[in-house]
Amino acid sequence: MEIKTKAIRLFVFLLLFLKLGGLPPALYSAPILQKESLQLDTTPIEFDKSIIESYKTDDNYNYFKTIVEPSAWDKFKNWLNLQWNKFLNWLLSGIEEGNLWNYVALILKILVIIGIGVLIIWLFSKYYSSRQKTSAQHQNLVNLSEEEQLLRQKDLLSLVEEAEQNENYRLASRYLFLNTLKHLREKKIIDYQFQKTNSDYKSEITQDIIKTDFNYLSRLYEFVWYGDFELNVSDFKKIKSRSENLIINLKNLKADG
Repeated sequence: MEIKTKAIRLFVFLLLFLKLGGLPPALYSAPILQKESLQLDTTPIEFDKSIIESYKTDDNYNYFKTIVEPSAWDKFKNWLNLQWNKFLNWLLSGIEEGNLWNYVALILKILVIIGIGVLIIWLFSKYYSSRQKTSAQHQNLVNLSEEEQLLRQKDLLSLVEEAEQNENYRLASRYLFLNTLKHLREKKIIDYQFQKTNSDYKSEITQDIIKTDFNYLSRLYEFVWYGDFELNVSDFKKIKSRSENLIINLKNLKADG
């Protein structure tokens, strides 16, 4: 027990000796910084301005880029491009595998697409032709309604003379033919209706002498009015003479009756 007490005292003595002076100060005290290490170099550093400008113009160093909102047209193009890519993926799906059934499916898809395209074109042409037909029928009704109004006039010859004086022989021939139809209706040679054609009237005329003149006048009228042919004064005189001859024959038929 006494030996342990001596050992402890010896250990404490050694510690005091080391702390108070037994070792150099550098071993148990903090190092003293040299005065030179605390001095800072305040000389400004010069930078090459051309290098700085090159960095300013480089987009890779532009960290304040403005995000531009895409326009409606850009959004539509992006959407269209997305849909097209989806369509191609659907159409060509499985082709890379080289399976025979995938090629058969591709052919069927193409046939379906072609069929839909043909159907759309057929429907469009059907609709367009129907619209054209309706428009043409409407136009014919308008013209025939005007024709009916002209036939109700008491004296169409005054319109013939007026158009003839203005050298509008095409219009004069129209009034002349309507005057012929008027006389035929009044004599009950034909049953005039605005939806009938000149061929219908030809089949209703049973008198050969009347039918001959009417065939001539109706044919020239169709050429001139619907065919948009121009008439000179000599040709119009022939048509007028033939129309007057038909009306004279109509009067003779009445006298004979």
